[in-house]
Amino acid sequence: MQIEMVHRLSIMDGRIAVIVAAPDRTACVDPALKNVEALYWKALGGFDFSAYAIFLHEVSIRSPGALLYLQNDSVLGPFGEIDRLIASIPWRTGGFLASSAMENHIQSFAFVMHDVTPTLIRTLRPVISPRRSLDHWRDVVCRQETRFARIAARSGTVGSLWFSERPRQVERGLIETLVQRAQGRKITPDVQDPSLVAAANLLETGFPFLKRSLFGRNASFQNQARLTQFLRENDHPVPCAL
Repeated sequence: MQIEMVHRLSIMDGRIAVIVAAPDRTACVDPALKNVEALYWKALGGFDFSAYAIFLHEVSIRSPGALLYLQNDSVLGPFGEIDRLIASIPWRTGGFLASSAMENHIQSFAFVMHDVTPTLIRTLRPVISPRRSLDHWRDVVCRQETRFARIAARSGTVGSLWFSERPRQVERGLIETLVQRAQGRKITPDVQDPSLVAAANLLETGFPFLKRSLFGRNASFQNQARLTQFLRENDHPVPCAL
């Protein structure tokens, strides 16, 4: 569990709730969770969208009209003046980083929703539903994350504080891909996720998150010394390789 993340969230404005995804409820006795206002346990399936569905449903019923900030544990942070950034988001559904890959979409590691109501939850059911979950990352990306902003736009404005158009500019077209496969040519993925390939530059602009995977399987995308220095300057422990 990210003890540091829970601590950083606990000093933000508002109240904090945590959903623990684990094989059983024993993980919920972690001392790091003793001061949270609400604590939920869920099974491991469903990735972050299954947890988001729980939060959205609970908030819409227990605190209709509330402002909700959601963050998963794939990122370190938040860093900097996160409360000020949240207050600056003018859209009903506001992301921190958007990408043009597949279609313009909000990256789901963190986002904000204003005026959370049962009506909004019904609108979001095609992508966020407490009645179903998807257990393959590709399905989550294609059927939930990349569609989320488009579906949310049915109930209000949608936007993001940071946006990268680079993924669309380098996406390989279907015909090109089919021709390359027919020719037997190896297709090497061109990773353009801005949270990976532009992480250090984003931090310099005040972006408040850093992907945990940059200290493990995606370490090759960034200068490790540069990221480590940033964490130390922000009093954040350097994670072990993931």
